[in-house]
Amino acid sequence: MAEKNFFSSRLTAAEMRAALANEQASADAVLAKAGKLSAASRMAALFDEGTFVEIGAYVGRKTTDLDSGKDDAFEPVVTGYGAIGGVLAFAFSQDFARLSGALGEMHAKKIAKIYEMAIVAEAPIIGVFDSAGAKVLEGADALAAYGSVMACAANADIPQIAIVAGPCTGHAAVIAQMFDFVIAAKSTGKLYMTAAGEKLGGAEELAKDGVAALVAENDADALAKARKLVSYFEGELITGDEINRLVAVDTTSEDYDVHAVIETVFDAGSFTELYAEKAKAMVCGLATMNGHVVAVVANNPAAKGGHLCGGAADKAAAFIEKCDAQDIPVVTLVDSCGVVASEEAEKKGLSAKISNLAKTYALSMVPKVTVTLGRAYGAAYTVMGSKSLGADVCLALESAKISAMEPMAAVSFLVLVKDESKHAEVAAEWAENNATPVAAARSGHIDDIISADELRMRIATALEMLL
Repeated sequence: MAEKNFFSSRLTAAEMRAALANEQASADAVLAKAGKLSAASRMAALFDEGTFVEIGAYVGRKTTDLDSGKDDAFEPVVTGYGAIGGVLAFAFSQDFARLSGALGEMHAKKIAKIYEMAIVAEAPIIGVFDSAGAKVLEGADALAAYGSVMACAANADIPQIAIVAGPCTGHAAVIAQMFDFVIAAKSTGKLYMTAAGEKLGGAEELAKDGVAALVAENDADALAKARKLVSYFEGELITGDEINRLVAVDTTSEDYDVHAVIETVFDAGSFTELYAEKAKAMVCGLATMNGHVVAVVANNPAAKGGHLCGGAADKAAAFIEKCDAQDIPVVTLVDSCGVVASEEAEKKGLSAKISNLAKTYALSMVPKVTVTLGRAYGAAYTVMGSKSLGADVCLALESAKISAMEPMAAVSFLVLVKDESKHAEVAAEWAENNATPVAAARSGHIDDIISADELRMRIATALEMLL
């Protein structure tokens, strides 16, 4: 008697479900040894319990595969939707246990379908990448399949989160970096374009290069971090924090850590830093203020005096652009001793990078609140979300210092005193008289000068008004 073909019309739905269940058990066992989860197990971990609905579960591979017709002939990607923290979301996950997660025409069609549904629902989509590459026997069809997924990612005006849980190379690396945020699993994830980049494709390197927004310990941790990111796309979250809470922050030293200010000022425990390992003089992340989700962009004096370098400008510009696309308001905290001055920075296109940051602020359409916490010298003042570039509300602490030049540079430039031993003394006096926020406020560039303890309250009320 001939063997029953898997795709035979005589195979019942119950028999197909049983085959899927057997595959699931086998996949879990194989992947557990590699420290990974199967695609189905990922969906169970990602979505709220009992809410995941799979789409296209019975889609099979094209007959060009060498092993078509066998009982493991399901397409190696799981797609569907469900709730994440009560928020509707869509997802796809490649499954390395099935044909090494190889992508082909039907694989891409499943992903395209889930994108179509997510776009209609205006809901986030999470993509888990774990594939050895294309189904080579499909030839140009496989290449076109990658192109179709690229088109989906490029044209989707919804939040997109990529999880690099396994190999993500070549075409897949291109697709993953079209997503808004990339989360890389340290123990199993690899992202690179060609074999030459394999040693540089680990999670820690990806974080340093600004490719990975977050680094997770493993597959499961990456899914947990994705769940938290999705919560920010709801726009408003419940908070027990008090909008008028006074805060104790100290921004008077020249090397304080702005993380302490952020943690104190925004809703308690709400801040998630992104791209933390790249250009540490700039801090970017998501938080809530009185329950409203906001993007936080801040100079960090604890790292190189908060100097604005090309890397910091790139980091901030890319982040603001992504948040603008998702209608997330931007709160900018300024404390920078100016733009970095070095030949190396100039060779790396410093002016172009600073220009792009200024352009990003000017073109962004979301509400923008800017607070000068400390120093704001030269171009750093202008390009860090100043009123001239479209900030809706600009505030400054009483201790802020706003000046066209750094005081010591101003003393030398203006030749205020010839005796170099007195430069520091004269610079301090010059700053006291000429670098206060009062002059900026008189010209309308600063809307109000506030005390440090009302920092939270004033940011919160400005956002309430704008929103």
